[in-house]
Amino acid sequence: MTKPRRLWRAMLYVPANVPRFVEKAPKAGADAVVLDLEDSVPHDRKLEARAGLAEAIAIAGSGGGDVLVRVNRPMRLAVGDIEAAARGGAQGILLTKVLGLDHVRLAAEILAETERHPMAIVPMIETAAAVQQTEAIAASHPRVAGLLVGAEDLALECGAASDDELIVMAKRRAVLACVAAGISPFGTLGTVADYRDPDAVRALALRSRRSGFVGATCIHPALVAVLREAFSPTPAELDLARRQLAVAAEAAKEGRGSFTVDGLMVDEPILIRARRLLAAAGEDVASG
Repeated sequence: MTKPRRLWRAMLYVPANVPRFVEKAPKAGADAVVLDLEDSVPHDRKLEARAGLAEAIAIAGSGGGDVLVRVNRPMRLAVGDIEAAARGGAQGILLTKVLGLDHVRLAAEILAETERHPMAIVPMIETAAAVQQTEAIAASHPRVAGLLVGAEDLALECGAASDDELIVMAKRRAVLACVAAGISPFGTLGTVADYRDPDAVRALALRSRRSGFVGATCIHPALVAVLREAFSPTPAELDLARRQLAVAAEAAKEGRGSFTVDGLMVDEPILIRARRLLAAAGEDVASG
């Protein structure tokens, strides 16, 4: 199977065992709703949450976005969670506290045996040992759609703050690994936990986009629109990209591969960026 590419600018975490949150999720406008079976579900309610997962997936997906399921560790819980996500028709799973490439391949094997349609895997790098295997995990299986660094768990293990440069370093490494593997880097260079300060979250998301990230998770619906906007091309960026490609077409007729637009030099790397930007916005750039 080919590697899945997903446009998940805003991924909203929702506790899978809280019906009122699940019912509100489709109205939030998230690109993906992440039904959580892990941290937001008490240990004595996990089997109950899993039992109701198929219904929760149907409700969460009724708004048109994708539905992902964050599964548990240890593996005795994870196997049942993965099977339930697959049978329920989710579009993918977040594989928590990933151990390495064999862990990803085991999850892929379970999905292949139970899924209703091809599902994606987003490994979550949450330990120092996993950080050292970032590149191998990113390239471990065609199902891997992207990576997420679990800042809180990684920081806890390292005895660091979740926004410390140590954690940021792991996230930047994940960006490079994703690019090399042809998958999507998800996350931000800090925390988006404080939903009461959307301006700070917007600034963080914009800075993260400049660092290569293409989307992020959040725990409150109020941040969905903020993330979607921040990780989307601006009208000014799209306009510049269109004009660069238009000038490129004229320059090509004259045998020129470089030229200026708005006083700045443009050559092939800039044009590749312009094509990617327009393609991400859903515009046809085949002739550009």
